[in-house]
Amino acid sequence: MSSLNQYMALQRQKFERMQSRRQQLLQSQQLEQSRFEQLHEHMAALSVNHGGSALYLQNMGSIKQQMHQLCEQQQRRVMEASQEYRLQQRACLQQASFNLGLQHMLERRAETARKQQQLKEQKQLDELVCGYHARS
Repeated sequence: MSSLNQYMALQRQKFERMQSRRQQLLQSQQLEQSRFEQLHEHMAALSVNHGGSALYLQNMGSIKQQMHQLCEQQQRRVMEASQEYRLQQRACLQQASFNLGLQHMLERRAETARKQQQLKEQKQLDELVCGYHARS
């Protein structure tokens, strides 16, 4: 196996690892989004006013404030996970493009080598035919 073919095999392995990482990041992003939605649902449930004592209302206000902060933090985590996924997706596209270009180059080289071999064989046949006719 030529060194370029070995390099191509390494690049394919790299691409597969990148695709695997991209899939993990997508799952992570979806998990963070799900967590955000759950927090948002809990916060909406707290918005229902049940009435009650001043202490209850004070505690509910504090809980709502903390839940709001948690939602904001979780929303940032969703955005970060989404950004990381998009960056990995872009890197995968670049690697796929690189691999495709490398594959085309290898195919062109193989075609060139095949044509050169055919020309060499044709030349040898021509020389044999000329030598045969010269002896006749």
